[in-house]
Amino acid sequence: MVGERRRSPHSLAISFRTVAIYATIAQLLFISAGCSTFAPPQNQDFSFERHALTSEKSNVRVTVAVLSAAESERFFALPLESEGVQAIWLKVENLNGYGLYIVPRSTDPQYYSAYETAFMNHRLFASKTNTEMDEFFQQSRIHLNVAAHATNTGFLFTNRSEGAKFVNIEMVHDMGAIRDGFFFQLPNGSFDYEKTKPSFTPESVRDLTLAELRHVIETLPCCTTDELGSNHGDPMNFVIIGSEDDVLGALTRQGWDPTHVLAIGTAWRTIGAFLSGDTYLHSPVSSLYFFGRQQDIAMQKARSTIHRRNHLRLWRVPYTYLGRAVWIGQISRDIGVHFTVNARFFVTHKIDPDVDSERSYLVQDLIASDYLYALAYAKGAVKASQEHPAANLTGDPYFSDGLRAVMLLSSKPVPDDHIDLLQWEMPAD
Repeated sequence: MVGERRRSPHSLAISFRTVAIYATIAQLLFISAGCSTFAPPQNQDFSFERHALTSEKSNVRVTVAVLSAAESERFFALPLESEGVQAIWLKVENLNGYGLYIVPRSTDPQYYSAYETAFMNHRLFASKTNTEMDEFFQQSRIHLNVAAHATNTGFLFTNRSEGAKFVNIEMVHDMGAIRDGFFFQLPNGSFDYEKTKPSFTPESVRDLTLAELRHVIETLPCCTTDELGSNHGDPMNFVIIGSEDDVLGALTRQGWDPTHVLAIGTAWRTIGAFLSGDTYLHSPVSSLYFFGRQQDIAMQKARSTIHRRNHLRLWRVPYTYLGRAVWIGQISRDIGVHFTVNARFFVTHKIDPDVDSERSYLVQDLIASDYLYALAYAKGAVKASQEHPAANLTGDPYFSDGLRAVMLLSSKPVPDDHIDLLQWEMPAD
């Protein structure tokens, strides 16, 4: 026909080869799908129950375990943590004559549903396998309605945490709510709080009266130092009293992440985040010194960029109050980066000069954690005005009223109206 273009034998050969390639790929996918199976063990491994924690409140017994990556893969036959999912096993024994409803959003506001978790692991052209996967995850999840005198067991699927995880469990009923919290140290990652231990012996620790506690807080050194102890750094502007689990638990509940040990891998990861401006939740912090040793615990709240974050450091001191450990700390807010000859790589974070505002932020955080039972302010930090500021080791100026926030933590939740305000000193703002 006039105007019709005839295809050359060469182009037809290419078309046939293309069709043949697609056909081969489809055949391989079909074969692969046919061989694809989902086969969780018939007798699931419940060894994670050995490190579960149990608490009983208001006639409800709650048992919680956070599965490690290996435990999760053994139980579900899938590498859930590679998708950012951390499985929590939950057992709720309701000893009351009324029903309860478990609120998973209080555990993780962005938790995953069972079907969503299964769908992440679906396989191409494997509808039977995918259906089996859906059914297994749906059967494994915990049912949220717990009838009177009944026991529910199953899993919640939460976002993956490293180093530490606070698991908040909330259940509601006709007459109110029941809340409980569980703190877990996790075996994934290498964190500074796992490495640094106090230099004093248990025998040298002295238990203090309240008056002695105030005196010690007011006379402890004002600031962090460099490794030689010859130059003052950031002010030691708060004290926390509580066991290591109480401290880590309250902070973790409020979104503070432990920091990685500074090593080659974490240093390169930090540099990459620094250059790209990305976040790095567990980015190492530089070592500061108090009583000649670097911090025992460092934690941070990272924003969407590594250039900005809240971070704190804690040192255990050889005292207790009512048998609870005493920690002194330094907190500041990184608001950007700047170049300085005082930093190891000539670049460092710039801190918010109003360090009292960050001290106040921490106080608010621990009030919100529900574990603060007493609050006071004491002298002992550096007093410096905005007109005549002090400076840290990298030359950043800061000003402060010179007070330390003193926060006493409980191992159990405390109602807001039960927090004791000790009348020692009062901050100006």
